[in-house]
Amino acid sequence: MDRDEILRKAKAENKNRDIYELEILNKGQRVGGRVAVAVTLALMIIEMMFFDLSMNYGYYLIIMSAAAGLWIYKAIKLRRRNDIIVAVMFTVISVYSAIMAIMNLIG
Repeated sequence: MDRDEILRKAKAENKNRDIYELEILNKGQRVGGRVAVAVTLALMIIEMMFFDLSMNYGYYLIIMSAAAGLWIYKAIKLRRRNDIIVAVMFTVISVYSAIMAIMNLIG
């Protein structure tokens, strides 16, 4: 197997994507997710401290559903019992948060 054949096979496996580019994209998504969670938490804390509002379950729903999505994906791909349990827990918390958010909107 010569060098050109190895490169062709590697490109075919990666669908013409550069591995470094995929790693950068993956890390960028992680950083973006963390920033989104931090902003959501900051808004939740500001509302509770300065505006004397009760718990906004909409913000909590955003954070918990992001975590649930991550753990569900991980549980499906890795099929480890611990990951499945954590995925179920975050899903239950997300459903509870959604119900509470809707109840708060209704009144």
